[in-house]
Amino acid sequence: MNTRRKVLSAAIAGLAIPAVMLLAQGPAGAQDGSALQKKCMGCHGDAAPAAIKGPSLKGVFGKSVAADKAYAYSDGLKAKASQKWTQQNLDAFLADPNTWAPGTKMKGKAADPAERAAIIESLKTLK
Repeated sequence: MNTRRKVLSAAIAGLAIPAVMLLAQGPAGAQDGSALQKKCMGCHGDAAPAAIKGPSLKGVFGKSVAADKAYAYSDGLKAKASQKWTQQNLDAFLADPNTWAPGTKMKGKAADPAERAAIIESLKTLK
């Protein structure tokens, strides 16, 4: 094998390892240890809808509230369907879901503002 091919092979191998690591982490931004992974993905994971408790978080940032037609939202979230999942709405919802959308099925909270900010930044990456 000539030198040029060796260099190219090494470069491809070098790119393959990080790519495999990223795939193993799951959805973009949902890396092991992240606030999103720890707090959210157990109920909002990529499993089939019947296997999870909440709707998919893929593409949720900027999307209309209660927009996933395959999920049975609470009346509290349906009442907010004219709104979008903005930074401010997500922050308020994650701080206290039942206050922002009374009757919501979501029980988890993120009381720490820094944790909420990290979760929201991760949600922005889920496409």
